[in-house]
Amino acid sequence: MVTVIVLLVAVAIVAFVFYWSGRYGGRAKPGTSLRRGPRSHTTARGRPKVGYDRREDAEARARLLSKRDGAPMNVYQCAVCAKWHVGHSK
Repeated sequence: MVTVIVLLVAVAIVAFVFYWSGRYGGRAKPGTSLRRGPRSHTTARGRPKVGYDRREDAEARARLLSKRDGAPMNVYQCAVCAKWHVGHSK
């Protein structure tokens, strides 16, 4: 009887984790950022985006991050604040 109860609790925990990760999943999950809104001004982790006044400054940061992380980065001009941001290339 105890084994059945432990098994049911384990299944419930796994189901909850899958539900939670699907609803509030990390960056790798497609479409997650859209839950913050199409004109959101925060990162996938909820931090404020860093804005650069000049495109050249943002490009320099993107090169540094690309070297450090090994992932290609790009720059774009924000529709919310009109500053330049660095983001992952897809």
